[in-house]
Formats: sequence, C-alpha cells, structure tokens
Amino acid sequence: MNYGVCLQLAVPMRAADSHASEMVSQLLFGETYSILEATRDWLRICTTDCGYEGWISAKQHTEMPEAEFSAYEESPRHRVDRTFLYLRDMVTSVIFPIALASQFPLPHDGIFQLGGRTFAVELPEAKPLPQHEGVTEQQERLLSIAFQYLNAPYLWGGRTPAGIDCSGFVQNVFACLGIQLPRDASQQVNIGETVDFIQETRIGDVAFFQNEEGNIVHTGIVCGYQQIIHASGCVQINTLDETGIFHQGLRRYTHQLRIIKRLLD
Repeated sequence: MNYGVCLQLAVPMRAADSHASEMVSQLLFGETYSILEATRDWLRICTTDCGYEGWISAKQHTEMPEAEFSAYEESPRHRVDRTFLYLRDMVTSVIFPIALASQFPLPHDGIFQLGGRTFAVELPEAKPLPQHEGVTEQQERLLSIAFQYLNAPYLWGGRTPAGIDCSGFVQNVFACLGIQLPRDASQQVNIGETVDFIQETRIGDVAFFQNEEGNIVHTGIVCGYQQIIHASGCVQINTLDETGIFHQGLRRYTHQLRIIKRLLD
C-alpha cells in the first residue's frame, strides 16, 4: 500500500479525475491517505481518519513511506485549535498558514518533521476557557472551536474557515475534541445516542435534518438553549425547535428536524 500526506493548507478531493469535477471534500494539513488508484495526473485516495474516497491532483500529493506513515499514526499529534496557524519551511524559509483542525507531530523546540520536510512552528499560549454555570469544560472547548468558524462562507466539500459545508463543520469541531466522525451527515447520524425530546438537548448535541424524501441532508451543533450553530449560507447561529431551524432573517423554517444525537459524555 502506498501512502501520502497533505502538506498544504487544503487539498481538494474531487468526485472524478478532473479539475472540473465537483469538490467532495478537502484534505487539511497533516492528514494522511492511502492511494487506491493512480493515473498520470490524478490519484484516487482514501483518507486514513474516516475512510472517505476521492480524487486529488498528483501535483498536490506528497509521498509518505510506509515506515513514516506507521510511526505518524502511532505518535501523539498537535491539533490546531486556532483559526489559522503559521508554519515555516526550514529549507525554503517560506511561511504559510494552516487552518483550524489541521494536525502535525508534537514539535520539539518548535520543530517537527513530516513528509520528508522540516517545519518550524510557534505554538500560541493556551487561553483559559470561559466558565459558564452548568457548562462543562468539554462543552466550553467545543463552543470555543465552533465559534471560530462563525461567518465562514458555505462551500460544498469545504473544511476550512475560508469555506466549509455543514458536515465538514461538525466533523472538524469534534475532531478538535478527539472525536473522529465520518465525513457526510448521512453517515454521522449513525453515531451517538438519540435525544428523545428537544427540551433535553445539551450544548454539543448534534441535530440532523431531512428533505421531503426523508434523506438526511443537513446537520449542526446545539450551542445553547434553542440555538444551533451550522453552515448554511455561512456558519451562523439560528433558532432550533421541534420543527427544525427557524431563520430569523428569512422569517421562516429552513430545515426540517429529523433527529438529535448526543456524542459528548
């Protein structure tokens, strides 16, 4: 098996081997994948974390020897919890950003190696989380991550603060808490315990919404009493009730509630 690692801010994954094909997801810096198929210009890959398949340009591929891949998979990592973080390539001296939810090996004296390259990073000092009555530390951390995406534009297949879709948003937020979810909302709905009544929802619960055919087509995170943060148009906070999402600006319901799942303890 051949492997690769993303060493760019984001690499688009496409439905077919063409730049004109729809983007189905993105790789973030530090994410790994296996290669399922290769043509001259394209690679069909499967992500290591959630088994999602798609095509990436061969020009954006960085080979990762199996020994390095195995060592990386078993080693602790730093997960980026700020909107953007800057790295410096130690050979070229190029400084470039990586996005929230990206990852890399724990640095030693500000240095780490990945994919045959060496990078320098200055990790920001940890900020104390707000302490709200009745809100756990895990919930506070979830809100801290989720709110950094506010106003990020909706982008089908996107996974960065520069553009993100509903399930990518949910996946990234929980990844920063160490909880790996599948990529699509229709897959994420199978995780967690069902919350039977809207009145029993807690911060961090994940709500799923259906279309007229009953298919799961949207998801978001409960972020307060009758409030949901989700990516629709942009990442925003709207009202959630037993019917679904009520958009105050549009003065109508935009999404029909199907089920709510609990993933946090």
